[in-house]
Amino acid sequence: MSSSQPLLDVARSSETSASTPPKDDKSTIVLITLLGLFVDYGTLSAIIPIAPLCLKNIPQTYIFVLFSSKSIAQILFNPVAGHFVDKHHTNIPKVFTVGMLLLAVSTLVFGVGLIDSGVLSDWGLYYFMLAARSAQGLGSSSVLTAGMAAISNTHEEEERGGAMGVAMVGIALGVLLGPPVAGGLASLLGPATVFWLFAAIAFLDVYLMSALLRKNPKAYDPIDPEALAREKDDALEPFLFTTPRLILGLTTVIANMTVAISEPMVPLFLNNVFGYGEGKVGLVFGIQALAYLLGTPVFGYLSDVVCKSTLIIFGLAMQAGGMFMLFSGGEELWVICVALGLLGVGISAVDTPSMPLLTFLVPPKFFGRALAQGDICVNLGYLFGPLICAAFVADDSDSERFEGLADLNGLACAAMLPLMFLCVFLYERKELASRKEDLGGGGDLEDLEGAGDERRLLTPHKM
Repeated sequence: MSSSQPLLDVARSSETSASTPPKDDKSTIVLITLLGLFVDYGTLSAIIPIAPLCLKNIPQTYIFVLFSSKSIAQILFNPVAGHFVDKHHTNIPKVFTVGMLLLAVSTLVFGVGLIDSGVLSDWGLYYFMLAARSAQGLGSSSVLTAGMAAISNTHEEEERGGAMGVAMVGIALGVLLGPPVAGGLASLLGPATVFWLFAAIAFLDVYLMSALLRKNPKAYDPIDPEALAREKDDALEPFLFTTPRLILGLTTVIANMTVAISEPMVPLFLNNVFGYGEGKVGLVFGIQALAYLLGTPVFGYLSDVVCKSTLIIFGLAMQAGGMFMLFSGGEELWVICVALGLLGVGISAVDTPSMPLLTFLVPPKFFGRALAQGDICVNLGYLFGPLICAAFVADDSDSERFEGLADLNGLACAAMLPLMFLCVFLYERKELASRKEDLGGGGDLEDLEGAGDERRLLTPHKM
């Protein structure tokens, strides 16, 4: 990066604190983002116990492709969503609303396709679900990018991690409730029922967005309008990747690939070894989701207190241990349950601090694109995971193949630990020390996070 380009150009003093959005509006923005992420990941995880068992006559390779289709669409559309968010902050509610409507429509399509009418053949149902899952990817990219950008623009940096952690509880709830609720409703009322429920929540979220804008048309205005005003005429060129961002992106890919690999393999393993159906598979997956749910707000709060990369390193270690354990116990169900719990804690410790860390590493005018690129890394993991399963697990009854793939993934997580420490943790500590020196203060680094409205982040040392 050239010496003329600052890493972060934010000046937030007590003079600009008057522009801070009302607390209730900020809370509503977090709630709207939470509901959007809940619908997104609830629909995503709801097909885990349904698709493999509703499409029994479809080869497993095609099931893995179905799991990956959302990620492909999301990766392709994320740069577009990030561009519109960065172009002007008033685009944030528009981008979010379009994304929620796409999620609602794609969810309704899922429900229509799963109605047991006998009209669709097995392959017809497969392609119907493939189209719906791809449309879901388009909506997901808009919802996450715009929602997190809204939180970044309306929350001070020292409270941003906690707010993002609360919003990401929607992801945890979606992942937690999706499989068991889908499995239970599929057994009782048919597999289409859960998708009607998620569609209704999506339309409710759109209503909450419109109600907030009617109450306060400037609810989504940035907390520091002067900074964006200084930059609004600048060309919105893609910012250069530096080593910390590259390592953080690669870590995010591998961490989410770990979860994505477990999603198609564990239901098959439980069905083959224990004969579990949709309901029991959903309950077992609930362990991982519950661990994610409990960890997300905790790690969101901690990301405002300690170095964010410290939490990510801890999460990688948990994921490595979980993958090494996953299928190592043979037919011991408790081993799988413990491994899924470690994976849930691990992914919450990686993903939750990653979003605020991205906003720490870029200027405010790039928040949208930074968050979009972070979401691309998440979805690259969800893309590669099922495809690797399709290539590696040729025979879904061979538990040794499951164990071998899990061990390889655990090694990948372990390999990222020294890279995160050397390239991200040490850099973050150095950057915090530099900004603290610019503030002219002494004491612990944690004082920087607690400086409140009187705190100013001046242009730090050049990279």
